[in-house]
Amino acid sequence: MAGTIRIVAVGRDRPGPFGELTRDFLSRSQRFAGVQLVRVKSSSSRRADDRRRDEAELLVEKSAGQSRTVALDSRGAPLASETFGRRLARWRESSDVTLLVGGPDGLDPALCERCDEVVSLGPMTLPHELALVVLLEQVYRALASDAGHPYARH
Repeated sequence: MAGTIRIVAVGRDRPGPFGELTRDFLSRSQRFAGVQLVRVKSSSSRRADDRRRDEAELLVEKSAGQSRTVALDSRGAPLASETFGRRLARWRESSDVTLLVGGPDGLDPALCERCDEVVSLGPMTLPHELALVVLLEQVYRALASDAGHPYARH
């Protein structure tokens, strides 16, 4: 049986279009697999390095213990949708998967080094709320493709 997918993201659920899209793609994904979204509080530290470190501690705390951990970071390997889908399926064959999404300052580099893999959503800088939406859409696309759902053809 395939492992669950846990997305641990910095920031709270906010009203508005990003929040609506986040909830929509999460709900769609849950039709195909066990997908959870766990939020951690943004740090209030003054320095960006301190914020990233504080948030990294919370992300690790909320990550599943026996899970493949994948950081979403601009310094990671950019993947095409099909490649991401194949990797997600392969990761889920052997364990649960935890995907980490940082806050406005990104992820702490030390956290990325501890992860099993680091992947990028592309070279453009995205607001973290939009990065979460893009990640959830890609998770949904991968799961829909595995299930033979027509969404994956778009």
